[in-house]
Amino acid sequence: MPKVKKRRHGYTLDMTPMVDVAFLLLTFFMLTTQFRPPEPVPVSLPSSHSDNKLPESNILTVSVGKDNSIFLGVDSQPAREGIFNKVILKDLEQAGMSQKDILDSLQRFKLTEGFKVAPENLEKMIINARLSNPMLRPVIRADIEAEYESIDLVIKAFKKTNMPVFNLITNMEKG
Repeated sequence: MPKVKKRRHGYTLDMTPMVDVAFLLLTFFMLTTQFRPPEPVPVSLPSSHSDNKLPESNILTVSVGKDNSIFLGVDSQPAREGIFNKVILKDLEQAGMSQKDILDSLQRFKLTEGFKVAPENLEKMIINARLSNPMLRPVIRADIEAEYESIDLVIKAFKKTNMPVFNLITNMEKG
């Protein structure tokens, strides 16, 4: 006599908790992601064969634009605050700004990635940046169409401020 096979019962898996976790993770990453801040000046970089990596932190970036404008950027907010307190604060107080306006300027300055610097003030700004963070490493980010004199001015400023070793940011050459 043939045996009667038992009917198998399928398992049910409730997907609701997994969907909840997926949306919680998606929401978390959307809220905590920091986008790259806009560049102070658009720069088209020259190409090279070098594959040296830049350090992750403590970077003092001097950008030279196509129109030879010079921008200085520091990657840490405490260093930016030090530059503000040593250089810009005195000028704002002499201009007669109120304390509220000065604090507002400080908050905006701490959030900026780079600020325009007059060529004659570049050395003073570099010195004050180094005083606020002695571990800063200098980096030059120059446009391919920038004049050599502007880049040479930045190199000389680094040498005068006792920073003879610096990095040049370039694109990797294909091939």
